[in-house]
Amino acid sequence: MSDDCASLLPVDPPPPRAPADVEEGAIRTFGLLLEAHTRITRLLDADLQRSTGISLQTLEVLLRVSRAPWGVMTMSELADQVALSTGGVTRLADRLSDDGLVERRACPEDRRRVHLGLTPRGVEVLEQALTHHVDALDTHVMRRIDPADLAGFERVLDALRTAPDLHGATPGRAAGTAAGPAAGPAA
Repeated sequence: MSDDCASLLPVDPPPPRAPADVEEGAIRTFGLLLEAHTRITRLLDADLQRSTGISLQTLEVLLRVSRAPWGVMTMSELADQVALSTGGVTRLADRLSDDGLVERRACPEDRRRVHLGLTPRGVEVLEQALTHHVDALDTHVMRRIDPADLAGFERVLDALRTAPDLHGATPGRAAGTAAGPAAGPAA
């Protein structure tokens, strides 16, 4: 900190830190997980935007919809699989629809339910983005994990992803993500 900001520092010393054993346990591990996620997400998003003009979030939605049964899913199904609320998914779907990447399809049996499906342009954009994304995943993720550690790492991620919550509810198996196949662990 520069000398001109010294007046912002407290006069009294800072309070004591949390005990070292707490920091070395669950809090440290969770912090590492969050920091790794943030860093990798930023790197992959920037690479994808630079190479294809779409965001990692857009790729994630296009990929999940493409891997859903019959290539369609409801907004609530999509919201359960991505880090957005149902309202957030609806707003994103509006933008993707405006860009010609997805279309809404009314459910014939229940007109209140709306499914999201890819347009031909959405399939084309997804295929192009995946080509670049696989290379970026190799550069930013796979090359940094020792192959001997990969199976164990995937088991840990899958255990965290599928663990029941405090009420016993188990999340649905993801249809696949931008980083993982439908049949395997979704990272």
